[in-house]
Amino acid sequence: MSFCQYDAYPTTWTEFLTAIQQDETCVHCPENGEWDINDYQPEGYTSTEFQIKCDRIEGNGTTIRNLKLVNSGFKSLSTASSSQGRIDEISGLHFLNLVVDNQSRKSLFYLQNRPGKIDGETVPSTRTIFSGCTFSGVLSVNTSGQRFVVFGNNTTMISCACNIEIIATGSSGQVGLSSDTQYCNFKVATRGVTDLGFTSTSSGYQMYYCWLDVYGDDLTTLTVTRLAKASVFRCSAPITTVGKASEGFPSVVSVPDPLTVVLPEDSNLIVCTDAQCRDAEWLHDAGFPIAVDP
Repeated sequence: MSFCQYDAYPTTWTEFLTAIQQDETCVHCPENGEWDINDYQPEGYTSTEFQIKCDRIEGNGTTIRNLKLVNSGFKSLSTASSSQGRIDEISGLHFLNLVVDNQSRKSLFYLQNRPGKIDGETVPSTRTIFSGCTFSGVLSVNTSGQRFVVFGNNTTMISCACNIEIIATGSSGQVGLSSDTQYCNFKVATRGVTDLGFTSTSSGYQMYYCWLDVYGDDLTTLTVTRLAKASVFRCSAPITTVGKASEGFPSVVSVPDPLTVVLPEDSNLIVCTDAQCRDAEWLHDAGFPIAVDP
């Protein structure tokens, strides 16, 4: 549901940053446009918070290339409350060669739930949706005493793809990707990350039909949302603990040595080798919902 009253059609990165700060606005990016941030801010942004006050961003296939952020990120705001946001959906926007060094922030995208009323009309307090967006780049994050959540606690990702490297420099080594994911493909290389996964294990969050490839020798724990349905987690790291995932169709976790993995008693996960993960008949026989030719 969108409450846009105005439309904005930015043609440059500078115009885009202005447009997303306008209340009640739907921002329409150029069809398959491209903004190279080296042309605007080649040294990158430091201690900058890009405020999102608009209702929607329609990327239309626009690529944002070479965005460099040091202790910087995006935050949604609302005129109704400083702790809530208006943004409903961000679609078709592509971040290519993203470079992030966030040592003082907890998230790259801090997108808050919408308030119960917008422009006097009652609305569901839902999470912001990323749909059809892609992300690639390198993120250096601080996890001392906290979990860094790349796409925020209050987001739903639908049909998105990520190819990122995450370097954790803090003590906890805990990194989350998103709260709620559907039909997404993640390829994540990690360094210094010991616990990778999703930000909530409550039953209100789900992971449907997703694929996660994860690499990194430091990784020991994979945290999966409780409602994980027909998803695949391929881990080259020696995972020993997998959390949650007790509802819905089974999901698959492939690891170098399945015998080393500890699962919760109520887990609905199938642990296997990479070879078994690539074997359709084996997966079918193990209970994973995959079609096999008779």
